[in-house]
Amino acid sequence: MQLGDTNQYKHITVDADVGPVGAVVSGVDLKQKLSEDVVAEIHAAWLAHHVVFFHDQHLSPAQQVAFAERFGELDQYPFMQPVDGNAYVIPIIKEADAAMNFGGGWHTDTSYKAQPPKATLLCAVEVPPEGGDTLFANATAAFAALSPAMQMSLLDWQGLYSPKLVHGSGGFYKSDAAHENLGAAYGGDSQFAESEVMHPLIRTHEETGARSIYCSRAHTVNIVGWNREESVPIFKFLEQHLTQAKFVTRFKWRNGSVAMWDNRCVFHNAVNDYKGYRRQMHRVIIKGDRPH
Repeated sequence: MQLGDTNQYKHITVDADVGPVGAVVSGVDLKQKLSEDVVAEIHAAWLAHHVVFFHDQHLSPAQQVAFAERFGELDQYPFMQPVDGNAYVIPIIKEADAAMNFGGGWHTDTSYKAQPPKATLLCAVEVPPEGGDTLFANATAAFAALSPAMQMSLLDWQGLYSPKLVHGSGGFYKSDAAHENLGAAYGGDSQFAESEVMHPLIRTHEETGARSIYCSRAHTVNIVGWNREESVPIFKFLEQHLTQAKFVTRFKWRNGSVAMWDNRCVFHNAVNDYKGYRRQMHRVIIKGDRPH
């Protein structure tokens, strides 16, 4: 099957008319045990479109895990307590009276790990009547649109990635206000929160060979050999470039919606625009390889 060739899907329907990145997959019940052929087609659609969306699924944590495991070994998130009874599912909840949300700002999930997750699977348990959308940006198309000279420079650079900018002792989520908003589930390993790892600024996809922007202001401290002050303008430029409308899809959640995105080639941003409403999601991550 050629990636993105909708005529080759025999078991699912794939609608890519949702924006510059992503596709809605229908004709499948994720609560059921899926055949290898169905899983293979979902995987092909995911590789082709970077994000696949499903509606009206209403998965329990156990069903979410069972589906996610069809795409690889699951991983545990280091800064959030999981739901009762399942170590791989974390609750992402913004209460109606909270001001701060979790996952706001452009990023790829846990890129500061030595082996970051290749995929994130997010299920909508309770969404506000309006707002609460998630933005997804095509980091592959964004890299391809850079000038050849800029591409060559970026390919030569490595970055120092760390959770400390967000989760460390001086990080964004360590303020009293953040703890009040994020709730009791937030916490984690304080030693790991200060850890550092080196990854390329531009990542080569292990399955497709495509190159994508990978560094971010939230998770990349600096370009190796540069200081933070020198590095941030590069990170800002790349963020502004990849978040242009021509690269971004805005996904509107419903209760029971599911999204699975490829952290190797897509950025996302949870929009915090639903003051006075509660939003609850369940998230699972799937282990990946060390970026190269």
